[in-house]
Amino acid sequence: MNRLRWIRGIPILLCLLVSFPGLANAVEVGSGGIQITRQSPIAQAGGSLDFTLRLPGVVAYDDQIIVTVHEPVIDETGFLQSVNGQGLGGVLASRTIDVSDLDLDPWGLAPIKFPLTNSGDEAIRVARLGVYPITIEMRTASQELVGRVVTHLIRIGEEPSQRLPLALVAEIPHSPGHSDSKQNVDTASAWFNLLVNHSDIPVSITFQPNQIDSAVNEAAIEQFRNTKTQHELVRGSFIPIDEAALMDAGLTREVSTLLEIGSEELRSLGTLAPSTLWVGHGMADAAQVDHRWQRGIREVIVEPSSLSPLPDTAPRGPVEILGVDSNVRALIVDHLSSQKEHDTASSEAHRVLAHLATIAFTQQPTPLLVLDLGAGTRNVDFATAFLNGLTHLDWVEPVPASAAITKALLLKDGKLQQYRLRSQPNSTTENFTGYRDAQRYLTSFRSMIRDEDASEHDQLAQKLLFSLSSDSSQLDRRTLWESIVSRIRVQTSLIDIPPDESIQLTSRKASVPFSFQNRSDVPLRVELRIIGEKLTVDDFDDGESTTLVLEPGVTTHRFLLRALGSGSFPVTIELHSPDGGLLVGKAQAAIRATTPTGVGLGLTIGAAVFLAIWWVVDTKRKKVRHP
Repeated sequence: MNRLRWIRGIPILLCLLVSFPGLANAVEVGSGGIQITRQSPIAQAGGSLDFTLRLPGVVAYDDQIIVTVHEPVIDETGFLQSVNGQGLGGVLASRTIDVSDLDLDPWGLAPIKFPLTNSGDEAIRVARLGVYPITIEMRTASQELVGRVVTHLIRIGEEPSQRLPLALVAEIPHSPGHSDSKQNVDTASAWFNLLVNHSDIPVSITFQPNQIDSAVNEAAIEQFRNTKTQHELVRGSFIPIDEAALMDAGLTREVSTLLEIGSEELRSLGTLAPSTLWVGHGMADAAQVDHRWQRGIREVIVEPSSLSPLPDTAPRGPVEILGVDSNVRALIVDHLSSQKEHDTASSEAHRVLAHLATIAFTQQPTPLLVLDLGAGTRNVDFATAFLNGLTHLDWVEPVPASAAITKALLLKDGKLQQYRLRSQPNSTTENFTGYRDAQRYLTSFRSMIRDEDASEHDQLAQKLLFSLSSDSSQLDRRTLWESIVSRIRVQTSLIDIPPDESIQLTSRKASVPFSFQNRSDVPLRVELRIIGEKLTVDDFDDGESTTLVLEPGVTTHRFLLRALGSGSFPVTIELHSPDGGLLVGKAQAAIRATTPTGVGLGLTIGAAVFLAIWWVVDTKRKKVRHP
């Protein structure tokens, strides 16, 4: 029964498809292995439509390529429908080419060219300015559809009176732990070469400065340095860091140091963007923006995914976004047309250009767009194809992001457009106790050495600072921190303090020698402390400590000790780093004071006087009794 109903319904479905061809177009047809590897970005009357197709791996010589040009889209909605092969307008021209007539190369690439004109029947006629959808189909001799792709022809003419402002941002990628591999060097170098070749198109560039020496070809860097460009380098840390996490851990000074080092490196490379600008590149949330707001960031460029709730469409102009403790100006990146499975870098770039052209043709007042050249799966090949095409698209005006973000804020119903930033769940806070221990040891060791002997310290301090990179694993960090502590302990263990011994004082004050051995190759500065309840050291400013410079070998110093009592009592001898943060060594000694001092001497004299008087009195008494 159900089967009979299905059979009876087939004629009805066919009638619907015939009556409403849009329903048939809505059925997505795969590309069948067809790809567009190159396409002329724009076209004019008297010119031609050029593109290069990559055909499927297996083709028959009687297969056909059918190129159909449709009426231009009337708005952005129509363009987005046409990208999916839907809502295509009437056919303006159609050309059929047999595969046997194509000049196929061994890789299946075939260049195709059609002349364009305003009139006549020999060429494709595109009279009006606009964006024309083009379907490219491959069919068998029996007209069975193999695959279909959609592209667009951008028909330009005279220069427009108003151009679409477009701000471009790009993040030159880095690869953690493998920044010196040939592939990564080639990728980063390709970005810099591209930016040099398009020096007149302003791009706001995010680049990790620690890659300058290791991940970019030296020639590419030098050429970028020596070329006057309109690009701006967004200030950032020398290494990639989770700024919010480090500041939450109390490492604000380290963050500031890394930002200063990074800015200096970038300044040597080119023009810096204003210090108030930050580009999120997908990592912006309320915490990240709030912490940057505390250090002066007032303008940000973020992805739509950074907003909560996620807007249906990215606002096209400056808006105000709210964190927990901050409010900043923002531009929101517009992804425009999404990538297709069959896309090449060239076909995706051309579709984005066609999308921009559609907006420029149809939207009034003219909006402001932001495009990230490296967002998602886009790479330097996409950026190359896009910038090459953008130079020909007169309807679009590239503007620096730092200037675009200062334009008037968007209004809606007379009110500022405001958005809230998403709040990321708090991740497990990393324990930086090991970092602080290593830092304390390094700081103390630095107080022990001269400037000219600080090369090893400086190298360890740099490794410690750079261990805060978000590219470093927690295991690698802890291993480095522990190795630094161990290294300093080894260095300080090269100082030997006097062994435990007994010191004999035969007078109230005595000059006593103390010998120290420095088994390292450089002089070391230490603080000596001699601590005892019944002892002071007259040579010490505070009675307990003084600073010594121990040359390599054995060094002997004499100190004037003063006993505050007689008898035997313990004394502690300690060596510290001059800043007091590190105990270098410790020993015990016994002081034996055999000379009466103070009250004891007074009692002894008093007793002697008493005995003398008693003896005199007793002698006189005896003489009286026995005259």
